[in-house]
Amino acid sequence: MASVFLRSGLGMHGKCGLHPHGVTRRRAMSVAGLAQLLALLRCGGVTVACLLAFAVSSVAVAQAGQSAVPLEQGGAVAGDATSAWPSGARFPDIALGNPLPDTGWTGGPEVAMPERAPGDREGLPARLSDLRGQVFIVNMYSWFCAPCQEEAPALRALHALIASASHGELAGRVRLVGIAAGDDWNLVQGFRQRHGLAFPLFADPELALHGQLGGLPVPFTWVLRREADGFRVLFTHAGALSGTPAAFLDRVLAAAGPLQ
Repeated sequence: MASVFLRSGLGMHGKCGLHPHGVTRRRAMSVAGLAQLLALLRCGGVTVACLLAFAVSSVAVAQAGQSAVPLEQGGAVAGDATSAWPSGARFPDIALGNPLPDTGWTGGPEVAMPERAPGDREGLPARLSDLRGQVFIVNMYSWFCAPCQEEAPALRALHALIASASHGELAGRVRLVGIAAGDDWNLVQGFRQRHGLAFPLFADPELALHGQLGGLPVPFTWVLRREADGFRVLFTHAGALSGTPAAFLDRVLAAAGPLQ
């Protein structure tokens, strides 16, 4: 950019260096010199202003990129997550928003929302405890998170393993749940259709759940066990799921212990 403005300045310098006919050479040189100086100052000022604007805009873009792109798994993030959600920590009975009818999706059988008697919490959000299951794999993701998009096929395979004949005893005992941080129900439906997901996904458009659970970078996964006094954290995983879905499921079952 600087070279462009310098070339522009040189062009103006040549133009301003011309002098009209009919005046003395000395006066012409004096007038030309003054015009030349003013042109250089003017061009220099424009150059400095543009360079400053470029620097400010570069910093703004960098900051916007850092805030818009979810952090991937790293040592610091993993360490913070471990300290925030250690094994055995109590996990809240979070409120899950009900699907909106205008999305064309009402939840489907895989959501396994309980039948409610008339007037029983009618119109209120479901809670995690309303879902059937003993072990919950809660994955927080976002449509706008590239690692989350890349992770989705692994989650689809994990859900298929849980429901497969070889792990048939896990159906209804181990449940995979997705929470879409910052996404509305239309984006949830788009994510479901794009990746062919059949497990329950819930919208968190106002980032209420994301904030309640610590505001950690996505994707982030909690593995929980339902106990008499609520939910307990078995372990967490920061970043996209690593390894094979089968290996991750084995780790879940080992941490959960015997299931009823």
